[in-house]
Amino acid sequence: MTNLLVLSATAAAINFIHALRDVPGLRLFVTDSNRFAPGLYWPWVTPIVVPRARDRAAYRAALDRAIATHKIDAVIPTSDYDVEGVVALLAEGWNPPVRMFKPSQPQFDNLGHKARMIEVLSAALPRHVPQTWRPPFPPPGELPFPIVAKPIGLSGGRGVAIIEHADQLPRAITRLAREHGSNFVLQEFVPGGTCVLTMIYDADGRQVVSVSMRSTLTIFTWGGGGFAGELFDAPELHELGARIIDAAGGWRGAINLELRRHTGTGIWMVFEANCRLNGYSYLTTMNGLNLPHIAVALLTGDPLPSLDVPPPHLRRNFVAGFRETPVDAWVADFTSR
Repeated sequence: MTNLLVLSATAAAINFIHALRDVPGLRLFVTDSNRFAPGLYWPWVTPIVVPRARDRAAYRAALDRAIATHKIDAVIPTSDYDVEGVVALLAEGWNPPVRMFKPSQPQFDNLGHKARMIEVLSAALPRHVPQTWRPPFPPPGELPFPIVAKPIGLSGGRGVAIIEHADQLPRAITRLAREHGSNFVLQEFVPGGTCVLTMIYDADGRQVVSVSMRSTLTIFTWGGGGFAGELFDAPELHELGARIIDAAGGWRGAINLELRRHTGTGIWMVFEANCRLNGYSYLTTMNGLNLPHIAVALLTGDPLPSLDVPPPHLRRNFVAGFRETPVDAWVADFTSR
């Protein structure tokens, strides 16, 4: 029996919770800092409420306690904050007796930090990155509109604004500065639909699987906008994705890139990396490509499930994500059942 600790109970974690439900010999333990997180309340999950990953010392102590109490064998962080927190703990020397992917701090910095990623890729793959500006910004008259304003530490569309005209820029900058200090950028707007390339790398940094998908209905609520989606074939995108990860210094574990194919030039442009599965990655599980199971098998050494994407005529899409969870009673803060 393998006891798996999934860090976070929303977004990408929902795929882990549902995709691993019926895997033989696997027990799921799920953490979140919010006791109202939906993924804590599925009956096959043991919920554990922990401090925020940004509260580093308390977070580490809670993870150590959970690992010891529940005899955890493997740990997978599934949110941006949890990945950031775990990578920082590993860099500080944290070495729990579990199996987990261990990307380095420089790898995370090059991929998880939006502005840093663009700086790295501008040198290595300049034709595939949008022009990006950090404070202090040029005068509005020197910027191309529309333009995108976004924080560098959030994902899933949170905090992003598309500014159509120069007279809207001061208000957007004031809002971002108030909420994020200097941690935001302006970025060239790339016309075209957003696509996601999701990949899993093994513990030695070798790519194991790569799959491309796109949302067909976007609704921005608290975070990710993917509300309906489909798989699609783009061999050149997979080749570019591998080059992007290599240029940034590699990776270990799950990661996804957000890209657009410029409607004017036809060039794929990357504007963000998220060091985890994407929020609607359950689309892949629906199509027989169980990314959470692949990630777990890479850690445990069990046989890998299928790595194949089905042919187009056998694919399924989705029209609504797992966002609602029936709840009988709330779990208590910083406890587990």
